[in-house]
Amino acid sequence: MDFPHLAGWAALAVTLGAIVFGAGRRLGREEEAQGRRRGELGEESAFYLRGLNFLLADEPDKAIEEFIKFVRVNSETVEIHLSLGKLFRARGEVGRAIRIHQTLIARPNLSQDHRTAALHALAEDFRQGGFVDRAMDAYRQVLNVDSNHRAALAGLQAMHESEGRWDMALEMLKRLEAVTGVPDPRREAHIHVRMGLEDQRPPSNGVGDAGAMVHFREAIRVFPGCVEARRLLGESLLALGRTREAIETFEALKSTRPSHFFMLMDALRRAYERAGDEEGFFRGMSGSLAALASSPRLVIQWAALLEQRGQWEDAVAVLRSGMANHPRSLAIVSPLILLLARRERWQEALEIARRRMDDLLSVQPVFQCSRCGFKSQDIYWKCPQCHQWDTMEPLL
Repeated sequence: MDFPHLAGWAALAVTLGAIVFGAGRRLGREEEAQGRRRGELGEESAFYLRGLNFLLADEPDKAIEEFIKFVRVNSETVEIHLSLGKLFRARGEVGRAIRIHQTLIARPNLSQDHRTAALHALAEDFRQGGFVDRAMDAYRQVLNVDSNHRAALAGLQAMHESEGRWDMALEMLKRLEAVTGVPDPRREAHIHVRMGLEDQRPPSNGVGDAGAMVHFREAIRVFPGCVEARRLLGESLLALGRTREAIETFEALKSTRPSHFFMLMDALRRAYERAGDEEGFFRGMSGSLAALASSPRLVIQWAALLEQRGQWEDAVAVLRSGMANHPRSLAIVSPLILLLARRERWQEALEIARRRMDDLLSVQPVFQCSRCGFKSQDIYWKCPQCHQWDTMEPLL
């Protein structure tokens, strides 16, 4: 049984146990009905204990049948119905979960809190079952009762996203943020990007479209490190001939999100070429130490450009600096060794390769337990994980 199901079963077992315990306490206070309730309690306890034993024996189908019998005897336990419905949904039995929750909602004497909980559970059932319109309607019913219901707001927001209803997704996100007090700028930024992409129009495929650019700018305002928004806005500005603005848009990522700047480097170079200032691009990149230090991919791309220009020593220096900043990065070591080899600097290349190999061996596990797979650099005559004796075998 995988962990999510096990956790759900454990929660149900605790709930059932609490009900049985509570019934036992009530039994002591209800003397005139003692005989009748003792029989009912004994029956409930038997179902509960058998279900728990089946659960511990990893027989969920038999366990759930016993818990259903418990519900039939004690039909007023709303929490148990909700727990059972959740478990059915977790097992993929959406139809059974829907029936349980619909039965609960049909009860005339159900409290408002329980009705809200059952409506939300029903929305989750419909969502998992792929009944999009029904799920959205159920979420809205929850919000009609409790406009600040966080789970319903989150569920409806996610469904609007999955359906590509970006304006409604944004509205739900704003409502959720107002309730939780926790902003989600990255999600909001990418919703604005999608709204901008929808606003782009043919025949120019929307590049440079003013309406789309409003959304791209808003995405950047909300989350300055949004790579996609900067790329799209920069490309739109280039299409309009606003080259300097495009350069500024691309270059800003050096400071707002240097780890991802490598994704815009080619676009930035094209923008400088469009401006007739390719040397300005190389001067700017040479000064981008913070961005270079934060991104191995940028180091590799920059070194490759320097090599293409015949600046061999500069390329080697960039790669060596990158290796110092990212000592575990094989991606930087490989082009450095190849570059040195192309310049026939074999001794340097060999020394770097040897040091890197030593580094890798220093963290490589040497022994592995033949029983449980536990790995370590040192041998343990008694495995720390499965506690078996003399099961560690050498890997190297």
